Amino acid sequence: MTELLFNDDAYLKKTEAVITHVNQNSIQLDRTIFYAESGGQPGDQGEIRLSGQSYKVIDTQKGNSPYEIIHLIDGEIDQSIIGKKCELSIDWALRQSHMKMHTSCHILCSLIDALITGASVGAQKSRVDFDVDPALLDKEAMNQQIEEIIKSNLPVFTKQISGDEFRDNPHLAKGAAVSPPVINNKVQIVQIGDDKILDIQACGGTHVRSTGEIEGLEIGKIENKGKRNRRVNIRFKQ
Repeated sequence: MTELLFNDDAYLKKTEAVITHVNQNSIQLDRTIFYAESGGQPGDQGEIRLSGQSYKVIDTQKGNSPYEIIHLIDGEIDQSIIGKKCELSIDWALRQSHMKMHTSCHILCSLIDALITGASVGAQKSRVDFDVDPALLDKEAMNQQIEEIIKSNLPVFTKQISGDEFRDNPHLAKGAAVSPPVINNKVQIVQIGDDKILDIQACGGTHVRSTGEIEGLEIGKIENKGKRNRRVNIRFKQ
């Protein structure tokens, strides 16, 4: 079982850990700052270093349970490193972009009151699919609202609630196909806004601390993916 440090501090860039398992091209640890691909957000990249050895992490994936985190390595691994201490460092520029984009997807969700049918988070662009009446989508108006939300520098909170509380509040699950991870009967909730809540939903991803950290966000193309299914693309302005 791996302790998921990013759940408590998504801004933690480096830490120490102990190597618990190794196979030909992956490493498992007792604790990690590497986010594993989930909920449309890609896995982290970075580096694992120990006593003269360095391993490049090219991707991070979940294993058979939410606590089994697989750090995929570029190249073969020395089996003798099991049990040794190491230093972890994530590719912070990439993670920060994913955090900004993931929170941007939540901002978009606050503007479109509809069921989410799919989503994908990238470093420079992302998309969210909605089951929505296309007549309700005003791209120009939504871009103006996004600009105002960013300028307002609203706080972004993450908190844990019990699985029972989550089941009693079905509005916190906005996705049609994907359920948020329930770990030890706990579900992570992401909330934008304090006195006035802009958006609140269950989400296991990593997020920025305030909307003011996001710059140059805009809606791009809105694609027709079915009678009511619309794909709304967002991107950072170049």
